[in-house]
Amino acid sequence: MLDEITGAETAHDRLAEEDVEFCSIAGPIDIGTVSAFRTRMAARLDSAPPALVMDLTGVTFVGATGVAALIAANARAEQLGTFFAIVADSRRVLRPLQVTGVDRRLSVYPTLTEAACAVERGVSRIPAQRTAG
Repeated sequence: MLDEITGAETAHDRLAEEDVEFCSIAGPIDIGTVSAFRTRMAARLDSAPPALVMDLTGVTFVGATGVAALIAANARAEQLGTFFAIVADSRRVLRPLQVTGVDRRLSVYPTLTEAACAVERGVSRIPAQRTAG
């Protein structure tokens, strides 16, 4: 399936046994793509999944509008009682979250496996290992 934001290949799986929805995003999340990103996040959250894990390992840039969109998605997830986690392992995604302090407000994990395990355990925060990328 193609990603609506960037046209890149993306994976969307719903694990019935855990009701965890995974969504992968590739390319930049900036002023040119944030509207589509917000729409996509709203659609995912409108179904009120117990957990939504956003895989941002394919993201190449996160601008200020992207950071704001992640904050908004997290707030909406909290309203719905949805566990919202972000998977990110590169400096180009982690650095904007660190500089703004948002990494302390969001659940950020270095791998999909760690995010899925955290969902399973009901743990909301495990620090992502920072990598240069």
